[in-house]
Amino acid sequence: LTKKPFSYCVKKCIKSSKIKKIYRRIRRNGGKIYRFLKNDNQISRLKFLFYNYMCKNVVREGKGKIIPYKNAIINLDKTAKIYIKGGDLEIGINKLKGSKAETHVRIEKNAVWEAKGGCNLFYNTVFEIKPNAKFVNGFFSANGGSVIIVEKKMTFGEDVMIGRNVIVYDSDFHKIKDKDGKCINQPKEVIIEDHVWLTSNICVLKGVTIGKDSLVTAQTLIRKDIPPKSIVSGGASGKVIGEASEWSRERIL
Repeated sequence: LTKKPFSYCVKKCIKSSKIKKIYRRIRRNGGKIYRFLKNDNQISRLKFLFYNYMCKNVVREGKGKIIPYKNAIINLDKTAKIYIKGGDLEIGINKLKGSKAETHVRIEKNAVWEAKGGCNLFYNTVFEIKPNAKFVNGFFSANGGSVIIVEKKMTFGEDVMIGRNVIVYDSDFHKIKDKDGKCINQPKEVIIEDHVWLTSNICVLKGVTIGKDSLVTAQTLIRKDIPPKSIVSGGASGKVIGEASEWSRERIL
């Protein structure tokens, strides 16, 4: 892209009869996409073109796009769907120079990702939607080492901030049976409402709702509902210790 015309790069990289159609669609953006790809060498240009202009599993209903960085590993089943209704889905951001740390996204058979807002998935995060499961989100970010796995359904509100080494599950993933052989630990939906900050080394388990404007301190296990505007602490006990004041995404200098 830095040495050859854009049309030459498209023809060279994509062996498909759809080249002309894709090229026309891209050019209609007034050259913005070309400048965007040219100026950021960390983005995987082929993956960007594929997931936004060739992949039938991705439905863009607005201006949002999938922004896959070079360290992003995306496994999208042919029956899965991603609906982009809000901002950009940035996958693999903030990787250290020279590092090979990957970001893993796997969306399995008949799974649905309904992105009403964008997201920032940092390097070394894992995000999976299991078969027939659904994930719905406003804008959220997940820092390095965090793991989000959806077995049934999970909903994130607007402006959810997930720190390092945070685990969010809506299932135990392995059955526990009673004496009659009946499963007693079915998956249960997890809901994290607007403007919730999960700081670091936190585990959120199935069936939990975390109320809006809440903050969860480090080393906390969440297995019960949290009221809105709560500060939650207490290690594995995860109890409400007070009313939350305003928190901000801004860094402390």
